[in-house]
Amino acid sequence: MKKIILLSIFIVMSLWFNNYTHADDTKKVKVKVTERMPWMECWDKDVGKDPKNPVYECYVESGFWSVQKMIAGIIKYFTFIAGIAGVLFLVINGVMYSMGWMDPWMKDEAKKRISKTLVWLILLFCSWILLNIIAPWIYK
Repeated sequence: MKKIILLSIFIVMSLWFNNYTHADDTKKVKVKVTERMPWMECWDKDVGKDPKNPVYECYVESGFWSVQKMIAGIIKYFTFIAGIAGVLFLVINGVMYSMGWMDPWMKDEAKKRISKTLVWLILLFCSWILLNIIAPWIYK
């Protein structure tokens, strides 16, 4: 029951944030930064005088939208790393399974690890589908 309540709260919040943020897209704040960030609109010209330490004028969207973009970037990054790690685990345990003729214990362990990794990758894929349904702004 608690999981259903938490899931419904998360769905309502994501829909509310999605509607709230698109209403304030026109407001932007001008900031000066030393590095360009992917979620900022930066001018190509350097405002600062020192070529070793450049300063750029960038625009950041006001409100929750810029935080929402950062959270989306973090989620995309971690799902990518988890997918790569799962494939790497499959390859390593596949090699261990193929070398299992030397040691039957290693073959059994590799088989268990392969099945656990496949379940983990299926759960990762299901979470990707669920996030695309609940909060489509993450994987835009």
